[in-house]
Amino acid sequence: MSARKSIFFIGLLIAGFLPVAAQVKFSTIINEKEIGKDEFLQVQYIVENAASVESLTPPAFNGFKVVSGPMQQTGMSVINGAVSKYEAVTYVLKPSSTGKFTIAGANALVDGKPARSGNVTVTITNAAPKSSGGAGNPLFGLSMPEDAPEVDEEYVLRKDENAADKIKNNLFVKLDVSKTTCYAGEPIVATYKLYSRLKSESRVTKRPSLSQFSVYDMVQPEANSPAVENINGKLYNAHIIRKVQLYPLQDGVFDLEPVEVDNTVRFLRLEGGGNKLSMQQLLEDYMNGITNGKMEEQKVTLASRPVTITVKPLPEGKPAAFDGAVGKFTIVSAIRETKIATGETAVLQVNLAGEGNLPLINAPHVPWPAGTEGYEPAVKENIDRTVSPISGTKRFDYSFTAKQAGTIIIPPIEFCYFDPTSKTYKTIATAALTAVASKSVKREQQLHAAVNNTDSTVDWRKFLWLSPLFVLIVMALLFNLKKHVAKDKTAVAPPVTTMDAVPESSAPPDPFEGARFALAAINSQLFYKETGKATWQIVSEQLKLTPSQLNKPVVVRLMQQANTPAETIQLLESVLNDCELALYTPVHTEHGMRHTLEKAERLAQLLTGRNS
Repeated sequence: MSARKSIFFIGLLIAGFLPVAAQVKFSTIINEKEIGKDEFLQVQYIVENAASVESLTPPAFNGFKVVSGPMQQTGMSVINGAVSKYEAVTYVLKPSSTGKFTIAGANALVDGKPARSGNVTVTITNAAPKSSGGAGNPLFGLSMPEDAPEVDEEYVLRKDENAADKIKNNLFVKLDVSKTTCYAGEPIVATYKLYSRLKSESRVTKRPSLSQFSVYDMVQPEANSPAVENINGKLYNAHIIRKVQLYPLQDGVFDLEPVEVDNTVRFLRLEGGGNKLSMQQLLEDYMNGITNGKMEEQKVTLASRPVTITVKPLPEGKPAAFDGAVGKFTIVSAIRETKIATGETAVLQVNLAGEGNLPLINAPHVPWPAGTEGYEPAVKENIDRTVSPISGTKRFDYSFTAKQAGTIIIPPIEFCYFDPTSKTYKTIATAALTAVASKSVKREQQLHAAVNNTDSTVDWRKFLWLSPLFVLIVMALLFNLKKHVAKDKTAVAPPVTTMDAVPESSAPPDPFEGARFALAAINSQLFYKETGKATWQIVSEQLKLTPSQLNKPVVVRLMQQANTPAETIQLLESVLNDCELALYTPVHTEHGMRHTLEKAERLAQLLTGRNS
């Protein structure tokens, strides 16, 4: 690899794909802390995450001779998920003598404010120089292996060469896919790349629409860290713009739209007899400012060619338990505590592991036995999206209660998936689980202690839990009183005949009757439980959902696919969030409950087309 690798570079700015959020940092970095007197030292002054960098002034470099520089670089890097934007200026130095030297920091205006990088120390010894390849030679990229292939960059325009033709032959965008035919739910890996043999700065201006797929990013693009690839016998620097795996949501024929990239390409246009110069001589002359050429800039917008993907429908003969899982999986279940008390909450854990469309898999249906009541599960994922198919585990925690004492036997939980390798449906199941429910001894002891408490000082706070019951009694008395008054008035008033009266029985039932009852009693726990139950019942009836589809991410996705208005989806999420949050916050106001009920009624009206 030659010195031009450090001078002429491609800055790829991936606009819209990565957020830039970190604090400004100004650093001095050297490639070695100890070198021989006949070796070279690379010094970089790097400003990270600054909006603007101006007037960068290097130190005097006492004790060194400047061999090359300044060489400017800009780009973006991703390290352990942290994104940083940077601008760097690099110098290559040769020591004049042995000893321990301090290389001072550089000064610059960073975001309009004076800043200075730190000092670094290097030791110069009499050691023999390292081999000409590898990290000992500063003209080699620090991250490039010794035997890395070298791209012969086309940055020079000779007297009669056309810039547009040179760009066409040396700069293009390409979309590679792992396959063009798959089953619904089977992943395809799509990689958008920029290939270049030029000195250019590139920016993504239009992202492809992938609306027919669930999209999962596999890698984060890293500017100025290209791989070298051979295309038709020529070596190119290949920059990954985006690499994703796509899970088709339905069968059909779909086009992966192109990505568009704006490029600013710079050439050195030779004049006169410069055509006879060797490339090495031209490089050395240009570094020393004595070349007879001039810089020429060209702007061009490139786009990848669309790729057509054919998604085949899954074969006929789907088992009744099949709910869209595609891949290879295993399933196990367990009850956290096999001895439970009636009326208290227990937890059934179901673990699904394997590879495939894990993020899209719904909760398996649990055949709850008589005498138990199960609730919607909490879901936890531990998956790796950087491999295809996605692999990992998905855990479903089902809360349930036993209504009466006795032995509880939870039958095997079935899970069915389609295996694209064997092209067959496979059904797996957990083992049956047994638990024993007994009366809550703790509750009986509490009641017994309350009844036999002979303390002469009454602590009324202990009876606050009875306040809802007291409110219900008062309401019942008021209702009866009002009924008697109305009856008396009816006896005196003349009869009124109403034409075309509609019988009460024809009115639709109120799904929020239980919620209204709990609101009147100021019982927040019962209110949010009844509101959530009624909301799920309405959604299930309107969308004709199976029990395994009754979870928020799946319902939202189905509503989006059905072109449900955004207002309705947002209202549903708001109501469900209120009901879920109530499980973790014990104190609720009457105003907050009324507001939730109003939202739920509005949602019911939008979904059913009538007033609740």
